[in-house]
Amino acid sequence: MNKSRRRILSICIFVFGLTGAVSTAAEPLGKVIYKKNSLYNSIFVYQNGSIVTMKFGRKSGVHLQSQVDLDNPQQHLLEYTRMAFCGLLYKPDPKTMLVLGLGGGVIPSQMRYYFPLMEIDVAEIDADVVPAATKYMGFKEDENLKVTVDDGRMFIKKQLRKKQIPKYDLIVLDAFNGDYIPFHLMTREFLDEVKGVLADDGVVIANVFFTFRLFDAEFKTFLSVFGRGQAFYGSYSGNAMIVSPGAKCDMLTPQKVLERAGQLQQKLSLSFDLTEVAKMLRPDAQPERKAKVLTDDLAPVNWLKEQETEEPSGKNP
Repeated sequence: MNKSRRRILSICIFVFGLTGAVSTAAEPLGKVIYKKNSLYNSIFVYQNGSIVTMKFGRKSGVHLQSQVDLDNPQQHLLEYTRMAFCGLLYKPDPKTMLVLGLGGGVIPSQMRYYFPLMEIDVAEIDADVVPAATKYMGFKEDENLKVTVDDGRMFIKKQLRKKQIPKYDLIVLDAFNGDYIPFHLMTREFLDEVKGVLADDGVVIANVFFTFRLFDAEFKTFLSVFGRGQAFYGSYSGNAMIVSPGAKCDMLTPQKVLERAGQLQQKLSLSFDLTEVAKMLRPDAQPERKAKVLTDDLAPVNWLKEQETEEPSGKNP
């Protein structure tokens, strides 16, 4: 393969490898009730009866950010929002939570419903997403649920500069810009900063796609920072939740996960079956050996180029 074709392939692989929106459309989305080209996204909101959907990126794209049934807001229409509750299996009684990426606000809204006294911070980079989520998706701020319009990494940096650094029991990384996770929110340096605001008995949950090439690199980067990690794999969406517990938070066996899921199901009267999420745990999952830790100074496209050059010269592209 000549150099120009390799360069094109590298760019295509880079974009494809980063793609990781939250789910794909299975039903007609309905009519567009809101659209705006913001500084960061093309925002689309659709309505089909009582079901409202938020999408970023191309109108014709199939990846969704959020979906809610306004007549039954506790119903989880997308698999990833149910999967995000896997953090409770490690920290069943959270008092504080940080979410990077608001989207339609389903995850913080649902956590607020089940934990009305929990203090929740949300960092959302796009100022136009917040009013759209509020007006169309049923999202509401209150005295304990606050949204800060800021880049997620900058928000954490500012927290780390405080005299008394806030510590969060749950940290959910769910920031997507269109169909991909911004690279600066994937690196070892970023996760070191996340670790700085994580409670010792807390847990970090990252929404990623296990079907894309950078999943193993993302997983390996988490292990390099937190020393431990487990992964829950979606049944049909392609989403995975990488979970890294704090130093005083236990790793879980499949038996313990199911036991805690049953206890939480009964305690919280969840609107979905948490034991089905518990069954998504693959306790022995490990990243590929050749996967590289993502760092601020090594963009994924450069790593993928290195992989190409390491191929045997006689191997067909």
